[in-house]
Amino acid sequence: MQKKERIAIFLIGILMLTVFTFTDLQISTALYTKNLFGRVFEVIGELPFVFLALFGSILFFRFRSRKNIAVNIVLAILSILLSTLFLFMGGFMTLNYLRDNLGSVPTFVAVLLALALLSGTVLLAIKVPKEYAHRAVTYSIIAVVYFVLVIIIMNSLKASWGRMRLREMTVPTMQFTRWFVITNRGGFDNIYASFPSGHSMNSAAIILLTLLPSFVPVLFGKEKLMRGICYTWILLVGTSRVVMGAHFASDVIVGIMLSLAIFEITRVVVCKLRHEEKV
Repeated sequence: MQKKERIAIFLIGILMLTVFTFTDLQISTALYTKNLFGRVFEVIGELPFVFLALFGSILFFRFRSRKNIAVNIVLAILSILLSTLFLFMGGFMTLNYLRDNLGSVPTFVAVLLALALLSGTVLLAIKVPKEYAHRAVTYSIIAVVYFVLVIIIMNSLKASWGRMRLREMTVPTMQFTRWFVITNRGGFDNIYASFPSGHSMNSAAIILLTLLPSFVPVLFGKEKLMRGICYTWILLVGTSRVVMGAHFASDVIVGIMLSLAIFEITRVVVCKLRHEEKV
């Protein structure tokens, strides 16, 4: 993100969080319907993050160092393991969401989804010229580190915060707690995993898309378009989580801001270590 963009995004986020602190319950009770919009984005909302992280691991495999045989083998194994992990998550995570919303869905659907993700990322990776290998590897490191940090931070906060989801409440006016109230329940429990919104954190990771125009020729000059797609997606997925009663608006905005902050820190640190300016 550019400096002005970064300042604007986080100022808007803080302002919205202030408003949601006092209006969370009213907003959620007004929007909670579990409609088609909410169900669709529950299923597909996190897929861009998986795709972009998988793309990073594929690029890492393609452009890995071959100067030393041992290093070459280690990097190849690492990238294959990461790719397998992302494919497994993309396939079976989406399958679970489909089953939650549609009922019985055959397991082979997960395999088809994984194959589609693999095909798409490989086709895109092939389009990256070798002269952009350094930038591509920089992107790979950012994407993988970002993915790991988001998963760790998100689940750690969910487990320790213990905020109850609206859709699990029987008497919302009695069971509702504000976002800043920590009610540690001794471990992770999906019923009490409202804060922060995992879907929102993962959907905000589509911001990785803004890095692609620096090394993918077909996207050269399309930085503004990529930003537009990113922020539209983040808004749609975030809204859908409130509609589904899975999260309150404050959970969503905190999830988005946390994810974008992790992205910015990761990007800056990796670029400095790699002496890269344009990614």
